[in-house]
Amino acid sequence: MDAPDRLGKSVTGSLVPDPASDTENRTDYWKNRSPGWTAAASDPKPNDDTFNLRLIEEIGISPDMNVLDIASGTGDPAITIAGKLDTGTVTACDMTSEMLAVAAARAAKLSISNLRITAGNMIALPFPDSTFDAVSSRNGLMFPDDKTGCAREALRVLKPGGRAGWMVWGPIDANPTFLAVNAGLEKFFGEQFPPRLIRHNLGTPGLLADVITQAGFAKAEEIELKQERFIRRDDDYFRRAVSRTAPHRVGNLSETGWAALLDSVQNACANFREGDLYRIPIVARLGIGTAKF
Repeated sequence: MDAPDRLGKSVTGSLVPDPASDTENRTDYWKNRSPGWTAAASDPKPNDDTFNLRLIEEIGISPDMNVLDIASGTGDPAITIAGKLDTGTVTACDMTSEMLAVAAARAAKLSISNLRITAGNMIALPFPDSTFDAVSSRNGLMFPDDKTGCAREALRVLKPGGRAGWMVWGPIDANPTFLAVNAGLEKFFGEQFPPRLIRHNLGTPGLLADVITQAGFAKAEEIELKQERFIRRDDDYFRRAVSRTAPHRVGNLSETGWAALLDSVQNACANFREGDLYRIPIVARLGIGTAKF
């Protein structure tokens, strides 16, 4: 399997290129994927807050802060951050309004009143300089072409001394269930589902810290996050994974079809099963930057 290059572009060899790496079509790409993420976010509460809470801890979010969450999508980690605030607010910013609508609906269901919604692109954030006390971003920085420019924009809107944190996926071979889910989809549909290598292009240790340093932060740190998540066979984990991976193929599936598809995916994940539980390995990287005073 080919690996992503150090510049953050997906190197897929003979595989079908990932549309998220196409600058011209990226907005449409995420708009078209939003139904899958909407289905996956049917529960307003986050499915697992482990990494969200670590991100909040590392960037030092306190109850009175005004926080910006970049590439917030359907509201993670903005929903979790909102629950940690008292007099402060969190602004969920994303370029896909369809996903932000899901974030707003989730917040309403949870009676969260300190979440603000703003549409915008991370390469040109629609905020004045030195607006926010802290900046967070989960699983967004892998996709833009100009990663350093996006980090520099986060620095621009961050107050002096504030901290920003970016969470990204680790290497694909450290997150093997991505490949297993694709294998289950391929067996069920009889077609290829190439791995989205762009999702892992900041997974090599040091790359994220390099981006933060080049953006001009006074201090850059990088941490590996590891977790084994235990999933019951009847958990909706696999359905959510499929909805996000192949929204274009599952939109019209009947419940009978879904049952057969999930059986195929769970069989492909048999190596991770112990009794009635699946042990799902998850590896991410967290980069933290501190703005100069």
